[in-house]
Amino acid sequence: MKAMDNMQSKFDTWSDRMSDHLEKMSPRERYMVVFTSLFVVLALIGSALWYTHIAAENQNKRVNELKDLVVWMQSNVVTMKPANDLAMTTAEKIQRVAQQQSISVASQQVGEQMQIVAQHENYAVLANFLTQIAQMGISIEKLELVKSEAQIKLTATVQ
Repeated sequence: MKAMDNMQSKFDTWSDRMSDHLEKMSPRERYMVVFTSLFVVLALIGSALWYTHIAAENQNKRVNELKDLVVWMQSNVVTMKPANDLAMTTAEKIQRVAQQQSISVASQQVGEQMQIVAQHENYAVLANFLTQIAQMGISIEKLELVKSEAQIKLTATVQ
């Protein structure tokens, strides 16, 4: 409370001094001082808003570049294949790729084919997952992508 009273008294003192100085000036000088002060204040506010806008725009560009870099890195990541890669079953190959991509995958064997369901919020991660399993020799027979809220659901039939 004391601080507010102190600031209020300082503001009142400053306001009284400004009023006294303005009263001593001619009307023409008074208008010039008031309009010049308003112009300077508006110019300061405008430049502050402009520089804030430029800084936000630069950060937005940086975020987009970093997102693109992460997607590029995910799609170009080198996968190490073990020597016993040929001995792995289709389900094991899918689970290995899913673990590498940090995706949870549900799979169900239907005859010779296998139906897999995976969810993620990024198309690029799911596309990378599909690329990885295709590189392991798994053929994709049927593919369906459905976006629901924040997740993208991938349903595929592989052989």
